[in-house]
Amino acid sequence: MTLANGLVGVLLMASAICLLRWRARLVCRVDPEKSPEQGDTADTRLGRVLDDWNDQHGEQSDSLCFPLGDARESFLSRIELARLADRTIDAQYYVFHDDESGRGLLAMLIAAAERGVRVRLLLDDIDLKERDALLSRLAGEIDNLEIRIFNPLYLRFARPLDFILRFPRSSRRMHNKSFTVDAAACVVGGRNIGDEYFGVDARVSFSDYDMLAAGKVASDVVRQFDAYWCGGLSLDCAAVAAPAPMELYQQWLLQVKEAGQRFVSESDEADELPPQQLIRRSLDVCSCDAEVLCDPPEKVLSRLFDTDGSLTPEIMTLMRSARRTLLISSPYLIPGSWGMDLFRELRQRGVEVTVLTNSFAANDVLAVHAGYIDYRRQMVELGIRLYEFMPDVDPGQRHLKLLGSKRSSLHAKTFLIDRERLFVGSFNLDPRSAIHNTEMGIVFENATLAARLHGSLTDRLEEIAYHLKLDAQDRLLWEDRSDQNDAEVHHLEPNTTHWQRMGVYLMSWLPVEWLL
Repeated sequence: MTLANGLVGVLLMASAICLLRWRARLVCRVDPEKSPEQGDTADTRLGRVLDDWNDQHGEQSDSLCFPLGDARESFLSRIELARLADRTIDAQYYVFHDDESGRGLLAMLIAAAERGVRVRLLLDDIDLKERDALLSRLAGEIDNLEIRIFNPLYLRFARPLDFILRFPRSSRRMHNKSFTVDAAACVVGGRNIGDEYFGVDARVSFSDYDMLAAGKVASDVVRQFDAYWCGGLSLDCAAVAAPAPMELYQQWLLQVKEAGQRFVSESDEADELPPQQLIRRSLDVCSCDAEVLCDPPEKVLSRLFDTDGSLTPEIMTLMRSARRTLLISSPYLIPGSWGMDLFRELRQRGVEVTVLTNSFAANDVLAVHAGYIDYRRQMVELGIRLYEFMPDVDPGQRHLKLLGSKRSSLHAKTFLIDRERLFVGSFNLDPRSAIHNTEMGIVFENATLAARLHGSLTDRLEEIAYHLKLDAQDRLLWEDRSDQNDAEVHHLEPNTTHWQRMGVYLMSWLPVEWLL
């Protein structure tokens, strides 16, 4: 009887797996929609700014850009862009928390939809949990607001089981991040929507970097958004979850709108924000050529380790093009054999390579840190200038906005090539970005901007990060020069206990690097 019960259990489990995989294939066969017409945005407020710029400067470059390093400014800039929208808002995010900042931005999207703006909100399912019902009700109640979920899980009430039964499909997520208004201006970078990304959560803060861009690049971002929105892998929220009860929805909506009012008040009281300056033609923008790089949404359906047609080869080509210098900021760093081969090639050509990633104390994903420790000695031996971000940088001493604040964790994903080109986006130098998740970013070609950012970062690396070196006995050491008057050298990983180091070391033995 026990054996029979076991066989029945195995057969039921196998049937469940087959059923779930069959349903996944059905979703893949949804016929792609035709992308909605964008229309002429020249009569929008942002469109008129671009027309004036072209009239005054000619078509020297196809886009304008302005860095958004400060977390608060970056968030309030999104608030202002939503308030400036005349026709469309297209927002695409991996994480969109139901916290103060998440509710505040959602309130702005609702307000825009209520005044007739077509709002499309595309979210990955990783962060929705039980909020899908609220969002389903919201999209049904608010005209002009559409919400879709990319690659939704099927076992809504047993999400961990879905990750197991439908592996690897369920574990491959949309990591893209963009916010575009009127196909004329956008914010792209590493920040998700949540308090920890915008300095609202005092306990922890992610140091990140965004770029405000306008012109052709914004319409290119919308084109990649359309590929995800219309391609058949994104489902209407109502098709995924039944609407929440009206009473619960109304209580939540009140909280959303209250958060929106608080941020509108803060925005009104702030010094003139970049979008406002852009409208008034007073923003000190850089003119640049810009290229949007992105994974196709079908990446989540491809075979594991198959990078053909993905963003990864383009990133490798971009880095390989460095002739003099390459500076990489990657919070999660597991270069693998492909990354190490690239580093060796660059160093053999005499390219100066500088890498900034998180230290143990700053890293919020310890499994990734366990995967990283196998590579840091190799990188130092190659002559790479390797730095690990310190978690406790005094904000009173910080004048570089690219790097964050006290109790912060590095989250910026940027590459600087030859002080001439800058990549800003969602791509980490690790297997999860390379082979699992979909990613996007923009390459900006402007030597003035790239050189300024390169200089401001390298000038302060010794102050905000440990410099990893080898001592005379060929031992790895961490050099701390945050106190310019008193350098400190650590021969053990800083801010760790014996048991923490042991745990990370044992974790590094597990053959799961390809999953990280």
